[in-house]
Amino acid sequence: MRKITGILPAIVLAVAVTAAQENYPAQSNDTTEEMLIKNERALHEAVAKADKASFRSLVLPDGVWTTREGFVPMALLVDGLEVFQLTKWDIINPRVTRLGDETAIVMYVWTGTGTFHSQPLTSTMLASTVWTRRNGKWVAVHHQQTDLVKGQ
Repeated sequence: MRKITGILPAIVLAVAVTAAQENYPAQSNDTTEEMLIKNERALHEAVAKADKASFRSLVLPDGVWTTREGFVPMALLVDGLEVFQLTKWDIINPRVTRLGDETAIVMYVWTGTGTFHSQPLTSTMLASTVWTRRNGKWVAVHHQQTDLVKGQ
């Protein structure tokens, strides 16, 4: 009987959390969230086109872009954007998690084809970028992508 009384609150909590998640809209109408997703797309477009000016305008120079080789400061990456050769890319199912009024994380699945340092990119990756508002402008502080590989 003691096990049942311990399990029952856990079940009620799980059902309540699931119900709350189902009632939460998949896409928020928040204009800040929409703008952050547009910024995320613009960030990848700048990488794809090796557009240094656009990239610089979207990132914090002291921020970091995580690659397979390690952490690269945004200020250094901007001068090496040509190491990315993206032939096709897309952002699938983006979600924004607000961490406060000044910070948010944009998470999504990145799909595409191309190379990084002449090595093929994994065609599907989980990605996230931390954005923060500095002097009224949203800039990327940290970006990472995790390769998704099919089970063997």
